Amino acid sequence: MISVLSYYWPRFIISAFFCILAARMLWKRVSIISMLLRSIACFFLSAPVISIITEVYILAPLHTYFLLPLNLSPIFLNTLTAVFYILSQLFIYAIPAKLCGKLMKADNLVVASIYLESALTDRFAQVISFSLVSYLVILLLEYVVLLTYHRNDIIFILNHKEHVKWRPVYFYNFAYFTFVNVCYIAYLFVPELNAERLTVHTLWLNGIVLIAGLSAAGYSKLNITVSREQLNKTEYMRKFQDNQTDIISNFAIISEAKSGETGQHIKRVSEYSSILALGILEDETEISYIRVASMMHDIGKLMIPNDIIEKPGKLTKEEYETIKAHSKYGNSLLSHSDGDIMSIAKSIAYEHHERWDGTGYPRGLKGDEISIYAQIVSVADVYDALTSKRSYKEPWDPIEAKFEILRQRGHQFSPRIVDNFIKRFDDIELVRTLYAD
Repeated sequence: MISVLSYYWPRFIISAFFCILAARMLWKRVSIISMLLRSIACFFLSAPVISIITEVYILAPLHTYFLLPLNLSPIFLNTLTAVFYILSQLFIYAIPAKLCGKLMKADNLVVASIYLESALTDRFAQVISFSLVSYLVILLLEYVVLLTYHRNDIIFILNHKEHVKWRPVYFYNFAYFTFVNVCYIAYLFVPELNAERLTVHTLWLNGIVLIAGLSAAGYSKLNITVSREQLNKTEYMRKFQDNQTDIISNFAIISEAKSGETGQHIKRVSEYSSILALGILEDETEISYIRVASMMHDIGKLMIPNDIIEKPGKLTKEEYETIKAHSKYGNSLLSHSDGDIMSIAKSIAYEHHERWDGTGYPRGLKGDEISIYAQIVSVADVYDALTSKRSYKEPWDPIEAKFEILRQRGHQFSPRIVDNFIKRFDDIELVRTLYAD
């Protein structure tokens, strides 16, 4: 054990850096004692430690006690050992990297990518160096170059790990790691390369490894740049959407004020719609859009006379026909607006009074002829209308309203939306309680 430590100790520097990184990722997320214990565990699971254990206690005994007694030719023996070594390197880090991900409480792909980077740093220094001293020098130069090259990226990576495209970097580095391992095997078994001095052969191989390493670093840099630009675009669109949301919300509040309803009605329908969209709309962007667009569902009521909107009693047939026209007015008001949110808002305003069985208005659409967005908002709007007090009625009990929605499954409402409503009823009730009038 002492001889192993004396020979391999420089490689533990990388393990120490990996341990420090683990502590950094766990900082303020767990207790100090837990952070220390988890970081120490990550040290012993780091790529250099696992590599040393594999080389000393698995591959070396396998070569000595299993392959050598077979009396194979040197070329075949070396080839078989090399193939086994390269294949083993593809798999030995999988479980330790997974365990490190658990210990760091981080995404497995993120930790696996960082883990592979540490393995690459170690193997690169091994290939380029020819002694313990040269290993230390190469390792120091690696860290200096990488930290200098990525000096503007490190903070971004630490603070925006979820925005970095880790998968392509992981697979690129995995391919590079396999290539470096092949070069490392060449050093072990090719006599012209296995010398503690620089030769034309070693310079040639080192040059290839160095160029490949620079390419890998360049690819990582490009990936981070693209991730940063994508985040900036996302932030810009989020701010734009927030501004648009404020405008829509204020406009919708004016509409609801005229109809005798409250701004809380808008908020509830908006939140109900986003809940009902879960599991129906696969795109998270669409879910955020319907949350905003649903606020405009009754915008057409701005065009309806106040005496009809505010009438406390039952409407006449002519007055009801006038009220029904708000769907067409909503479509007309929003038809000249551009953008995805406005397009969704237009279909909601126009179709949220259509019925699944085709008996709704204004066009008598049936089934999936009705926009999926309008199908969702229709359920959200009716449930809120049932459970809210109006000038012409008292609020229904939530359970009674729930069974009314269920009773209208396949008649007024889409069966799929009703099923989702029942599934997420508790979440909807939380919203109703949170934004009560």
